[in-house]
Amino acid sequence: MQKNVMLIVLILFVSSKISLGQQEPKSEFLDPAELIEDYDYMLKTLEETHPNLYAYVPKEEFISKTDAFRNSINRPISLQAFYKILYKTIALIRQGHTMVFGDAGFGKYKNEGGLSFPFKINYFSDHVYIDQNYSLNEEFIKGTELIAINKIPVGRIIEDFNPYLVVRPNGYIAKTLAYHWPKLLWLEYGLSDEFTISYILPDTDSIKTTTVAGVKKELITDKGTPRHTKDFEYRIEQERDLAVITINTFEFQFDRYDSLLKSAFQDIKQNDIKNLIIDVRANHGGNGNIIPTLVDYLTSKAYITGGKSEVKTSVATKECYTTHPVFVNAIEQARKAEGNSSDFIKLVDCFLEKPAGTITTFPEEIITPAENENRFLGNLFVLTGEDTFSAGTLFSAIIKDNDIGSIVGAETSDNPTMYACIMLFELPNTKINIQNSAEYSVRPAGYDDGRGVLPDFKVVPTYRDLVNGYDRVMNYTYWLIDENIIN
Repeated sequence: MQKNVMLIVLILFVSSKISLGQQEPKSEFLDPAELIEDYDYMLKTLEETHPNLYAYVPKEEFISKTDAFRNSINRPISLQAFYKILYKTIALIRQGHTMVFGDAGFGKYKNEGGLSFPFKINYFSDHVYIDQNYSLNEEFIKGTELIAINKIPVGRIIEDFNPYLVVRPNGYIAKTLAYHWPKLLWLEYGLSDEFTISYILPDTDSIKTTTVAGVKKELITDKGTPRHTKDFEYRIEQERDLAVITINTFEFQFDRYDSLLKSAFQDIKQNDIKNLIIDVRANHGGNGNIIPTLVDYLTSKAYITGGKSEVKTSVATKECYTTHPVFVNAIEQARKAEGNSSDFIKLVDCFLEKPAGTITTFPEEIITPAENENRFLGNLFVLTGEDTFSAGTLFSAIIKDNDIGSIVGAETSDNPTMYACIMLFELPNTKINIQNSAEYSVRPAGYDDGRGVLPDFKVVPTYRDLVNGYDRVMNYTYWLIDENIIN
Protein backbone atom coordinates (compact mmCIF):
# COMPACT_ATOMS: atom_id res chain seq x y z
CA MET A 1 0.00 0.00 0.00
CA GLN A 2 1.06 3.57 -0.54
CA LYS A 3 3.24 5.02 2.21
CA ASN A 4 2.12 8.57 1.55
CA VAL A 5 -0.54 10.42 -0.35
CA MET A 6 -0.27 13.69 -2.24
CA LEU A 7 -3.32 15.85 -1.79
CA ILE A 8 -2.60 18.02 -4.81
CA VAL A 9 -5.90 19.84 -4.80
CA LEU A 10 -4.79 22.17 -7.54
CA ILE A 11 -7.74 24.02 -9.04
CA LEU A 12 -6.15 26.23 -11.63
CA PHE A 13 -7.71 29.54 -12.52
CA VAL A 14 -10.93 29.02 -10.54
CA SER A 15 -10.22 31.14 -7.50
CA SER A 16 -13.84 31.62 -6.51
CA LYS A 17 -14.21 27.90 -5.99
CA ILE A 18 -11.70 27.66 -3.17
CA SER A 19 -11.89 31.14 -1.71
CA LEU A 20 -11.75 31.52 2.04
CA GLY A 21 -14.49 34.13 1.86
CA GLN A 22 -12.71 36.81 -0.13
CA GLN A 23 -14.50 40.14 -0.08
CA GLU A 24 -15.38 42.30 -3.08
CA PRO A 25 -12.42 44.50 -4.05
CA LYS A 26 -12.40 47.90 -2.39
CA SER A 27 -12.22 50.93 -4.66
CA GLU A 28 -10.87 53.46 -2.15
CA PHE A 29 -7.24 53.98 -1.20
CA LEU A 30 -6.15 51.75 1.65
CA ASP A 31 -4.23 52.45 4.84
CA PRO A 32 -0.54 51.61 4.26
CA ALA A 33 -0.20 50.31 7.81
CA GLU A 34 -2.88 47.67 7.16
CA LEU A 35 -1.32 46.74 3.82
CA ILE A 36 2.13 46.35 5.38
CA GLU A 37 0.56 44.16 8.07
CA ASP A 38 -0.97 41.98 5.34
CA TYR A 39 2.28 41.87 3.39
CA ASP A 40 4.35 40.85 6.39
CA TYR A 41 1.74 38.26 7.36
CA MET A 42 1.93 36.79 3.86
CA LEU A 43 5.73 36.54 3.91
CA LYS A 44 5.72 35.03 7.39
CA THR A 45 3.02 32.47 6.56
CA LEU A 46 4.63 31.51 3.25
CA GLU A 47 7.83 30.63 5.09
CA GLU A 48 6.03 28.85 7.93
CA THR A 49 3.99 26.64 5.62
CA HIS A 50 6.42 25.89 2.77
CA PRO A 51 9.12 23.18 3.08
CA ASN A 52 11.63 25.25 1.07
CA LEU A 53 10.39 28.62 -0.13
CA TYR A 54 13.77 29.49 -1.64
CA ALA A 55 14.25 26.44 -3.84
CA TYR A 56 14.31 28.50 -7.04
CA VAL A 57 15.21 31.98 -5.79
CA PRO A 58 18.19 32.91 -3.57
CA LYS A 59 16.92 33.95 -0.14
CA GLU A 60 19.02 37.13 -0.19
CA GLU A 61 17.52 38.18 -3.52
CA PHE A 62 14.00 37.45 -2.29
CA ILE A 63 14.49 39.46 0.91
CA SER A 64 16.07 42.37 -0.98
CA LYS A 65 13.19 42.59 -3.45
CA THR A 66 10.44 42.09 -0.88
CA ASP A 67 12.01 44.78 1.31
CA ALA A 68 11.80 47.13 -1.68
CA PHE A 69 8.15 46.17 -2.26
CA ARG A 70 7.35 46.77 1.42
CA ASN A 71 9.08 50.15 1.38
CA SER A 72 7.02 51.17 -1.64
CA ILE A 73 3.87 50.94 0.50
CA ASN A 74 4.56 54.36 2.01
CA ARG A 75 1.26 56.07 1.29
CA PRO A 76 -2.40 55.07 0.77
CA ILE A 77 -2.71 53.00 -2.41
CA SER A 78 -5.53 51.23 -4.21
CA LEU A 79 -6.26 47.55 -3.84
CA GLN A 80 -5.22 47.13 -7.48
CA ALA A 81 -1.79 48.57 -6.69
CA PHE A 82 -1.45 46.23 -3.71
CA TYR A 83 -2.36 43.24 -5.89
CA LYS A 84 0.44 44.23 -8.26
CA ILE A 85 2.91 44.04 -5.38
CA LEU A 86 1.55 40.65 -4.32
CA TYR A 87 1.69 39.25 -7.87
CA LYS A 88 5.29 40.35 -8.29
CA THR A 89 6.27 38.95 -4.89
CA ILE A 90 4.76 35.52 -5.54
CA ALA A 91 6.27 35.39 -9.05
CA LEU A 92 9.75 35.59 -7.48
CA ILE A 93 9.22 32.15 -5.93
CA ARG A 94 8.83 30.44 -9.36
CA GLN A 95 6.65 27.61 -8.09
CA GLY A 96 3.39 26.77 -9.83
CA HIS A 97 1.46 25.85 -6.70
CA THR A 98 2.23 29.13 -4.91
CA MET A 99 -0.04 31.91 -6.17
CA VAL A 100 -2.26 34.88 -5.38
CA PHE A 101 -5.97 34.27 -5.70
CA GLY A 102 -8.12 37.12 -6.92
CA ASP A 103 -7.98 39.25 -10.03
CA ALA A 104 -7.29 42.72 -8.57
CA GLY A 105 -10.89 43.77 -9.22
CA PHE A 106 -10.91 42.89 -12.93
CA GLY A 107 -13.85 40.50 -12.51
CA LYS A 108 -15.89 43.09 -10.62
CA TYR A 109 -15.06 45.67 -13.28
CA LYS A 110 -16.34 43.34 -16.03
CA ASN A 111 -19.43 42.34 -14.03
CA GLU A 112 -20.35 46.02 -13.79
CA GLY A 113 -20.26 46.40 -17.56
CA GLY A 114 -16.61 47.29 -18.12
CA LEU A 115 -14.98 46.51 -21.46
CA SER A 116 -11.91 44.37 -21.98
CA PHE A 117 -9.57 43.04 -24.68
CA PRO A 118 -11.66 41.55 -27.51
CA PHE A 119 -9.48 38.53 -28.32
CA LYS A 120 -8.34 35.34 -26.68
CA ILE A 121 -4.66 34.94 -27.45
CA ASN A 122 -2.24 32.06 -27.89
CA TYR A 123 1.48 32.46 -27.14
CA PHE A 124 3.60 30.22 -29.33
CA SER A 125 7.37 30.34 -29.99
CA ASP A 126 7.71 33.99 -28.89
CA HIS A 127 4.76 35.12 -31.00
CA VAL A 128 1.26 36.11 -29.93
CA TYR A 129 -1.67 35.01 -32.08
CA ILE A 130 -5.42 35.51 -31.96
CA ASP A 131 -7.07 32.27 -30.89
CA GLN A 132 -10.67 33.54 -30.63
CA ASN A 133 -12.18 36.80 -31.86
CA TYR A 134 -14.92 38.37 -29.72
CA SER A 135 -14.95 41.69 -31.61
CA LEU A 136 -17.28 42.85 -34.38
CA ASN A 137 -14.36 43.01 -36.82
CA GLU A 138 -14.47 39.68 -38.64
CA GLU A 139 -11.10 40.25 -40.34
CA PHE A 140 -9.32 38.99 -37.22
CA ILE A 141 -9.37 35.29 -37.93
CA LYS A 142 -7.72 32.57 -35.88
CA GLY A 143 -3.97 32.67 -36.42
CA THR A 144 -3.71 36.44 -36.91
CA GLU A 145 -0.42 37.56 -35.35
CA LEU A 146 -0.46 40.54 -33.00
CA ILE A 147 2.45 42.93 -33.56
CA ALA A 148 1.53 45.81 -31.24
CA ILE A 149 -1.29 47.10 -29.07
CA ASN A 150 -1.70 50.87 -28.81
CA LYS A 151 1.74 51.16 -30.44
CA ILE A 152 3.36 49.08 -27.71
CA PRO A 153 5.24 46.20 -29.40
CA VAL A 154 4.07 42.80 -28.24
CA GLY A 155 7.61 41.86 -27.18
CA ARG A 156 7.70 44.83 -24.82
CA ILE A 157 4.27 43.94 -23.47
CA ILE A 158 5.50 40.46 -22.61
CA GLU A 159 8.55 41.95 -20.87
CA ASP A 160 6.25 44.20 -18.83
CA PHE A 161 3.96 41.28 -17.94
CA ASN A 162 6.70 38.80 -17.01
CA PRO A 163 7.22 40.10 -13.44
CA TYR A 164 3.57 39.25 -12.69
CA LEU A 165 3.67 35.70 -14.03
CA VAL A 166 4.41 32.55 -12.07
CA VAL A 167 7.03 31.16 -14.42
CA ARG A 168 8.02 27.59 -13.66
CA PRO A 169 11.71 26.63 -13.54
CA ASN A 170 11.56 25.31 -17.13
CA GLY A 171 10.50 28.77 -18.31
CA TYR A 172 7.13 27.81 -19.80
CA ILE A 173 4.76 30.80 -19.74
CA ALA A 174 2.28 30.23 -22.57
CA LYS A 175 -0.72 29.09 -20.53
CA THR A 176 -0.42 31.65 -17.75
CA LEU A 177 0.38 34.48 -20.17
CA ALA A 178 -2.68 33.74 -22.30
CA TYR A 179 -4.94 33.47 -19.27
CA HIS A 180 -3.81 36.73 -17.67
CA TRP A 181 -3.39 38.76 -20.87
CA PRO A 182 -6.66 40.82 -20.76
CA LYS A 183 -6.36 41.41 -17.01
CA LEU A 184 -2.78 42.62 -17.27
CA LEU A 185 -3.59 44.94 -20.19
CA TRP A 186 -6.17 46.50 -17.87
CA LEU A 187 -4.02 46.39 -14.73
CA GLU A 188 -0.65 47.47 -16.15
CA TYR A 189 -1.69 49.88 -18.90
CA GLY A 190 -5.30 50.76 -18.09
CA LEU A 191 -6.38 49.49 -21.54
CA SER A 192 -10.01 48.45 -21.81
CA ASP A 193 -12.33 50.56 -23.96
CA GLU A 194 -10.44 50.81 -27.24
CA PHE A 195 -7.43 49.09 -28.73
CA THR A 196 -5.26 50.08 -31.66
CA ILE A 197 -4.13 46.75 -33.08
CA SER A 198 -1.18 46.20 -35.41
CA TYR A 199 -1.34 42.73 -36.90
CA ILE A 200 -0.44 40.33 -39.70
CA LEU A 201 -3.18 38.16 -41.16
CA PRO A 202 -2.37 34.48 -41.80
CA ASP A 203 -0.55 33.78 -45.07
CA THR A 204 0.28 37.47 -45.57
CA ASP A 205 3.38 39.49 -44.75
CA SER A 206 2.17 43.09 -44.42
CA ILE A 207 1.49 44.74 -41.08
CA LYS A 208 -1.90 46.40 -40.87
CA THR A 209 -3.27 48.66 -38.13
CA THR A 210 -6.84 49.32 -37.07
CA THR A 211 -8.82 50.23 -33.97
CA VAL A 212 -11.29 47.88 -32.30
CA ALA A 213 -13.56 48.40 -29.31
CA GLY A 214 -13.32 46.45 -26.11
CA VAL A 215 -16.08 43.94 -25.41
CA LYS A 216 -18.37 43.19 -22.49
CA LYS A 217 -18.14 40.03 -20.46
CA GLU A 218 -21.39 38.66 -21.90
CA LEU A 219 -20.01 38.73 -25.45
CA ILE A 220 -16.92 36.81 -24.39
CA THR A 221 -19.10 34.24 -22.61
CA ASP A 222 -21.43 33.85 -25.60
CA LYS A 223 -18.75 33.66 -28.30
CA GLY A 224 -16.02 31.88 -26.35
CA THR A 225 -15.57 28.19 -27.11
CA PRO A 226 -13.56 26.17 -24.57
CA ARG A 227 -10.87 23.97 -26.07
CA HIS A 228 -11.87 21.06 -23.81
CA THR A 229 -15.39 20.56 -22.46
CA LYS A 230 -15.22 17.17 -20.73
CA ASP A 231 -13.05 15.95 -17.88
CA PHE A 232 -13.11 12.30 -19.02
CA GLU A 233 -13.69 10.81 -22.47
CA TYR A 234 -13.37 7.26 -23.77
CA ARG A 235 -13.65 5.74 -27.22
CA ILE A 236 -12.64 2.62 -29.14
CA GLU A 237 -11.12 2.65 -32.64
CA GLN A 238 -11.58 -0.94 -33.78
CA GLU A 239 -9.56 -0.55 -36.98
CA ARG A 240 -6.40 -0.01 -34.91
CA ASP A 241 -7.37 -2.34 -32.08
CA LEU A 242 -7.16 0.84 -30.00
CA ALA A 243 -8.85 2.51 -27.05
CA VAL A 244 -8.36 6.20 -26.27
CA ILE A 245 -8.97 7.67 -22.81
CA THR A 246 -8.72 11.43 -22.41
CA ILE A 247 -8.38 12.69 -18.83
CA ASN A 248 -8.33 16.49 -18.53
CA THR A 249 -8.30 16.59 -14.72
CA PHE A 250 -7.70 14.46 -11.65
CA GLU A 251 -10.17 16.58 -9.72
CA PHE A 252 -12.86 13.90 -9.32
CA GLN A 253 -15.11 12.68 -6.59
CA PHE A 254 -13.57 9.26 -6.04
CA ASP A 255 -16.73 7.19 -6.54
CA ARG A 256 -17.38 8.73 -9.98
CA TYR A 257 -13.72 8.38 -10.99
CA ASP A 258 -13.65 4.75 -9.90
CA SER A 259 -16.85 4.06 -11.85
CA LEU A 260 -15.53 5.73 -15.04
CA LEU A 261 -12.32 3.71 -14.95
CA LYS A 262 -14.12 0.45 -14.21
CA SER A 263 -16.53 0.94 -17.09
CA ALA A 264 -13.78 1.86 -19.57
CA PHE A 265 -11.42 -0.98 -18.68
CA GLN A 266 -14.23 -3.55 -18.65
CA ASP A 267 -15.05 -2.50 -22.18
CA ILE A 268 -11.38 -2.61 -23.21
CA LYS A 269 -11.16 -6.14 -21.81
CA GLN A 270 -14.36 -7.31 -23.51
CA ASN A 271 -13.16 -5.97 -26.86
CA ASP A 272 -9.71 -7.53 -26.42
CA ILE A 273 -8.02 -4.21 -27.19
CA LYS A 274 -4.25 -4.40 -27.71
CA ASN A 275 -3.32 -0.67 -27.76
CA LEU A 276 -4.27 2.07 -25.33
CA ILE A 277 -3.70 5.82 -25.53
CA ILE A 278 -4.20 7.92 -22.38
CA ASP A 279 -4.24 11.61 -23.30
CA VAL A 280 -3.30 14.02 -20.48
CA ARG A 281 -2.15 16.90 -22.69
CA ALA A 282 -4.80 19.20 -21.18
CA ASN A 283 -4.76 17.80 -17.66
CA HIS A 284 -4.54 20.72 -15.21
CA GLY A 285 -4.07 18.61 -12.08
CA GLY A 286 -6.23 17.57 -9.16
CA ASN A 287 -6.05 15.09 -6.33
CA GLY A 288 -2.81 13.19 -6.79
CA ASN A 289 -3.59 10.27 -4.53
CA ILE A 290 -6.35 8.96 -6.81
CA ILE A 291 -3.78 8.36 -9.57
CA PRO A 292 -2.80 4.84 -8.37
CA THR A 293 -6.39 3.71 -8.97
CA LEU A 294 -5.71 4.31 -12.67
CA VAL A 295 -2.17 2.95 -12.66
CA ASP A 296 -3.39 -0.29 -11.07
CA TYR A 297 -5.26 -0.96 -14.33
CA LEU A 298 -2.04 -0.57 -16.32
CA THR A 299 0.52 -2.81 -14.62
CA SER A 300 0.67 -5.95 -12.50
CA LYS A 301 4.15 -5.25 -11.16
CA ALA A 302 5.01 -3.18 -8.10
CA TYR A 303 5.64 0.43 -9.02
CA ILE A 304 7.06 3.55 -7.38
CA THR A 305 4.70 6.50 -7.08
CA GLY A 306 7.33 8.85 -5.69
CA GLY A 307 10.76 9.12 -4.20
CA LYS A 308 11.09 10.59 -0.76
CA SER A 309 8.73 13.36 0.28
CA GLU A 310 8.72 15.94 3.05
CA VAL A 311 5.58 17.40 4.62
CA LYS A 312 5.70 20.54 6.74
CA THR A 313 3.28 21.08 9.61
CA SER A 314 1.98 24.58 10.34
CA VAL A 315 -0.85 26.32 12.14
CA ALA A 316 -2.15 27.78 8.87
CA THR A 317 -2.20 24.43 7.08
CA LYS A 318 -4.06 22.81 9.97
CA GLU A 319 -6.68 25.55 9.88
CA CYS A 320 -7.06 25.16 6.12
CA TYR A 321 -7.51 21.38 6.19
CA THR A 322 -9.97 21.43 9.09
CA THR A 323 -12.21 24.35 8.07
CA HIS A 324 -12.19 24.77 4.29
CA PRO A 325 -14.80 22.53 2.60
CA VAL A 326 -12.70 21.81 -0.51
CA PHE A 327 -9.75 20.60 1.56
CA VAL A 328 -11.93 18.68 4.01
CA ASN A 329 -13.42 16.93 0.97
CA ALA A 330 -9.94 16.27 -0.44
CA ILE A 331 -9.05 14.33 2.69
CA GLU A 332 -12.31 12.39 2.41
CA GLN A 333 -11.61 11.46 -1.23
CA ALA A 334 -8.09 10.42 -0.21
CA ARG A 335 -9.56 8.30 2.56
CA LYS A 336 -11.78 6.50 0.04
CA ALA A 337 -8.82 5.82 -2.24
CA GLU A 338 -6.39 4.84 0.52
CA GLY A 339 -8.56 3.45 3.31
CA ASN A 340 -7.81 4.22 6.93
CA SER A 341 -4.35 2.72 6.75
CA SER A 342 -1.67 3.60 9.25
CA ASP A 343 0.27 5.35 6.48
CA PHE A 344 -2.71 7.51 5.57
CA ILE A 345 -3.28 8.42 9.21
CA LYS A 346 0.41 9.33 9.53
CA LEU A 347 0.10 11.78 6.66
CA VAL A 348 -3.08 13.35 8.04
CA ASP A 349 -1.28 13.75 11.37
CA CYS A 350 1.32 15.86 9.55
CA PHE A 351 -1.41 18.36 8.74
CA LEU A 352 -3.49 18.16 11.88
CA GLU A 353 -1.57 16.89 14.89
CA LYS A 354 2.18 17.45 14.80
CA PRO A 355 3.80 20.59 16.24
CA ALA A 356 4.08 23.56 13.92
CA GLY A 357 7.41 23.65 12.10
CA THR A 358 7.81 19.87 12.03
CA ILE A 359 9.01 18.43 8.73
CA THR A 360 8.11 14.75 8.39
CA THR A 361 10.08 12.73 5.84
CA PHE A 362 8.43 9.82 4.06
CA PRO A 363 10.50 7.20 2.23
CA GLU A 364 10.05 6.02 -1.34
CA GLU A 365 6.43 5.10 -2.05
CA ILE A 366 5.86 1.65 -3.56
CA ILE A 367 2.51 0.09 -4.51
CA THR A 368 1.92 -3.56 -5.32
CA PRO A 369 -1.30 -3.73 -7.35
CA ALA A 370 -4.04 -6.08 -6.23
CA GLU A 371 -5.47 -8.64 -8.64
CA ASN A 372 -7.54 -6.93 -11.32
CA GLU A 373 -9.44 -8.96 -13.90
CA ASN A 374 -9.75 -5.90 -16.15
CA ARG A 375 -6.08 -4.96 -16.13
CA PHE A 376 -4.70 -3.79 -19.49
CA LEU A 377 -1.46 -5.51 -20.51
CA GLY A 378 -1.08 -4.29 -24.09
CA ASN A 379 0.83 -1.36 -25.56
CA LEU A 380 0.33 1.86 -23.59
CA PHE A 381 1.00 5.37 -24.92
CA VAL A 382 0.58 8.45 -22.72
CA LEU A 383 0.28 11.79 -24.55
CA THR A 384 1.75 14.84 -22.79
CA GLY A 385 2.33 18.49 -23.61
CA GLU A 386 2.95 21.96 -22.26
CA ASP A 387 -0.57 22.06 -20.80
CA THR A 388 0.06 18.95 -18.66
CA PHE A 389 0.23 20.25 -15.10
CA SER A 390 0.53 19.03 -11.51
CA ALA A 391 -1.19 15.65 -11.02
CA GLY A 392 -1.19 15.16 -14.80
CA THR A 393 2.60 15.49 -14.67
CA LEU A 394 2.79 13.13 -11.69
CA PHE A 395 0.82 10.45 -13.57
CA SER A 396 3.11 10.83 -16.60
CA ALA A 397 6.20 10.48 -14.39
CA ILE A 398 4.86 7.29 -12.80
CA ILE A 399 4.35 5.79 -16.25
CA LYS A 400 7.78 6.86 -17.54
CA ASP A 401 9.89 6.19 -14.48
CA ASN A 402 8.40 2.71 -13.95
CA ASP A 403 8.62 1.78 -17.64
CA ILE A 404 4.89 1.09 -17.82
CA GLY A 405 4.32 2.77 -21.19
CA SER A 406 5.69 5.22 -23.73
CA ILE A 407 5.38 9.01 -23.42
CA VAL A 408 4.55 10.79 -26.68
CA GLY A 409 4.36 14.55 -27.26
CA ALA A 410 6.11 17.46 -25.58
CA GLU A 411 7.71 18.06 -22.18
CA THR A 412 5.18 18.66 -19.41
CA SER A 413 4.91 22.16 -17.98
CA ASP A 414 5.41 21.10 -14.37
CA ASN A 415 8.45 19.38 -12.93
CA PRO A 416 7.45 15.95 -11.51
CA THR A 417 9.75 16.66 -8.57
CA MET A 418 7.50 19.34 -7.17
CA TYR A 419 6.31 21.40 -4.27
CA ALA A 420 2.63 20.56 -3.98
CA CYS A 421 -0.01 19.45 -1.49
CA ILE A 422 -1.53 22.92 -1.48
CA MET A 423 -3.09 24.97 1.29
CA LEU A 424 -4.71 28.42 1.45
CA PHE A 425 -4.52 31.25 3.91
CA GLU A 426 -6.19 34.64 4.07
CA LEU A 427 -4.59 38.03 4.63
CA PRO A 428 -6.12 39.66 7.74
CA ASN A 429 -7.13 43.06 6.35
CA THR A 430 -7.69 42.79 2.58
CA LYS A 431 -8.96 39.17 2.88
CA ILE A 432 -6.96 38.21 -0.20
CA ASN A 433 -6.30 34.47 -0.48
CA ILE A 434 -2.79 33.09 -0.95
CA GLN A 435 -2.09 29.51 -2.06
CA ASN A 436 1.08 27.72 -0.98
CA SER A 437 2.63 24.25 -0.88
CA ALA A 438 3.14 22.13 2.20
CA GLU A 439 4.99 19.18 0.65
CA TYR A 440 8.13 18.50 -1.33
CA SER A 441 7.83 15.34 -3.40
CA VAL A 442 10.54 13.70 -5.51
CA ARG A 443 9.59 11.97 -8.76
CA PRO A 444 9.57 8.13 -8.80
CA ALA A 445 13.02 7.96 -10.42
CA GLY A 446 14.41 9.82 -7.39
CA TYR A 447 16.01 12.90 -8.96
CA ASP A 448 15.30 16.51 -9.81
CA ASP A 449 16.71 17.77 -13.11
CA GLY A 450 14.57 20.92 -13.13
CA ARG A 451 12.69 19.64 -16.17
CA GLY A 452 9.22 18.35 -16.82
CA VAL A 453 8.54 14.77 -17.88
CA LEU A 454 10.45 14.32 -21.13
CA PRO A 455 8.76 12.29 -23.85
CA ASP A 456 10.15 9.05 -25.25
CA PHE A 457 8.91 10.22 -28.65
CA LYS A 458 9.15 14.00 -28.93
CA VAL A 459 6.42 15.46 -31.12
CA VAL A 460 5.92 19.23 -31.00
CA PRO A 461 2.92 20.69 -32.85
CA THR A 462 3.40 23.74 -35.01
CA TYR A 463 1.15 26.74 -34.63
CA ARG A 464 -0.28 25.99 -38.05
CA ASP A 465 -1.36 22.58 -36.66
CA LEU A 466 -3.35 24.35 -33.96
CA VAL A 467 -4.95 26.75 -36.41
CA ASN A 468 -5.93 23.97 -38.81
CA GLY A 469 -7.06 21.56 -36.10
CA TYR A 470 -4.44 18.98 -37.06
CA ASP A 471 -3.51 16.74 -34.13
CA ARG A 472 0.13 15.99 -34.89
CA VAL A 473 0.74 14.11 -31.62
CA MET A 474 -2.26 11.81 -31.97
CA ASN A 475 -1.46 11.08 -35.62
CA TYR A 476 2.15 10.32 -34.77
CA THR A 477 0.95 7.88 -32.12
CA TYR A 478 -1.32 6.23 -34.69
CA TRP A 479 1.79 5.77 -36.84
CA LEU A 480 3.69 4.21 -33.94
CA ILE A 481 0.84 1.74 -33.46
CA ASP A 482 0.48 0.97 -37.18
CA GLU A 483 4.23 0.35 -37.50
CA ASN A 484 4.40 -1.53 -34.18
CA ILE A 485 7.12 0.80 -32.85
CA ILE A 486 7.39 0.46 -29.09
CA ASN A 487 9.88 2.34 -26.90
